[in-house]
Amino acid sequence: MQTRVKVIGAGLAGCEAALQLASQGFFVDLYEMRPHLETPAHRGGDLAQLVCSNSFKGLGKTSAHGLLKNELTMLGSFLIEEAKKAQVPAGESLTVNRKVFSELVEKRILECDRITLHREEVTTLAGDIPTIIAAGPLASDALADYIFKKLGNGRLHFFDAIAPVVETDSIDFNHAFYRNRWEKGDTADFINCPLDVETYDAFVAKLREADLMEPKPFEKNELFEGCLPIEEMARRGTETLRFGPMRPVGLGLGNNGKKWHAVIQLRAENAQKTLFNMVGFQTRLKWNTQKELFSMVPALKNAQFARLGCMHRNTFIESPKLLKPSLQLKRGLPGCEDLPPIWFAGQITGAEGYTEAIATGWYAAWNLVSTLRHGVPSLLPVESCIRSLTDQLVSPNPDFQPMNFNFGLLPHLTEMKKKNKKEILAAQAEEAVLEWIRKYPHRDSNAGFTLRRGALYPTEL
Repeated sequence: MQTRVKVIGAGLAGCEAALQLASQGFFVDLYEMRPHLETPAHRGGDLAQLVCSNSFKGLGKTSAHGLLKNELTMLGSFLIEEAKKAQVPAGESLTVNRKVFSELVEKRILECDRITLHREEVTTLAGDIPTIIAAGPLASDALADYIFKKLGNGRLHFFDAIAPVVETDSIDFNHAFYRNRWEKGDTADFINCPLDVETYDAFVAKLREADLMEPKPFEKNELFEGCLPIEEMARRGTETLRFGPMRPVGLGLGNNGKKWHAVIQLRAENAQKTLFNMVGFQTRLKWNTQKELFSMVPALKNAQFARLGCMHRNTFIESPKLLKPSLQLKRGLPGCEDLPPIWFAGQITGAEGYTEAIATGWYAAWNLVSTLRHGVPSLLPVESCIRSLTDQLVSPNPDFQPMNFNFGLLPHLTEMKKKNKKEILAAQAEEAVLEWIRKYPHRDSNAGFTLRRGALYPTEL
């Protein structure tokens, strides 16, 4: 049996996959092209670098991302473990110091004697070594062109946007306050910058007319609905932002005893809380335009920005046509006869989001392990979060678009009222995964799997 495998890309999905494979006794060649070859969004060569935000979103089991993280914890995710070590206060969300998080993941990779990190670009998939492609949505042009030429379909892509980061001591707290929505969490971790109706209307009017970086003709009309830039939302209607990222609900009453008209909420970027990012304010506006626009907000009149918003193109494959439920590339595709066994993971599959990237990295690795050892993958139960997400990615879909995990993907096996639907779905998912762990399909004396700390590890480790 082949004991050496290859993982292309050392982002969230690639690092999770490499660590899982090593934990099962495989020797892993992990390839990362940065810092020798940069991307439009990354900075430097940090592994598992978080680009758009420093938040993995909610922790509670009745939030979709919280339930997915709970499932990954049960399954022994290494990156969720490191994220919790790098956590900074942010109410009920798992928000991290992104530099510390990357350092922890890289340390774990470098200290694993079964993983060899190669700082070089991969441009072909020649050879017979089983491979996980986790090159991310910003794979190098050479590799992306090779993949799409091999797969025989056109390149798919959408825009992803990065929100600005503000220096905390430049915020005017005469016009801002700390509070979590609905007072959730032990401490008030979010900074809220309110706008009255006049300021909000002027802000939206300016936003709708603002200068932006004009996309190239072939890049237009490819925005992802789950990550729209604020200027695009503003053009959909004056009230769109008030019912989106600027919604004022759950934040108490203003000085006049009335609900705030609109609020820009800021979330801690680091443990020291010297930096805060503007939640939901991804944008492709020109930088000078951003500064001018945000100065209209009373609390941000003199704000200093550690990073302004920017936008980049993400690339993903047409997973419904190309991937099995195990995330393995289908065999027998024309032009792919000379390729080794390949699995895809991360955003290149169309799984949108940090936690989803980790989840697909975990899943691709475990299905690779099972396939090489037993000839068949070990699919999670349909009630699970990861299986629900991956089934969505590979199911026939003539209008395939990237997808975050959400409760709507979970199978509704019983009738349930809206009031307790999330609790029921969460309980179903958790019990199904626990049962899968208890009856792991291929746990036998040859594989040597044991159950420890809620996850599966080889006995020799």
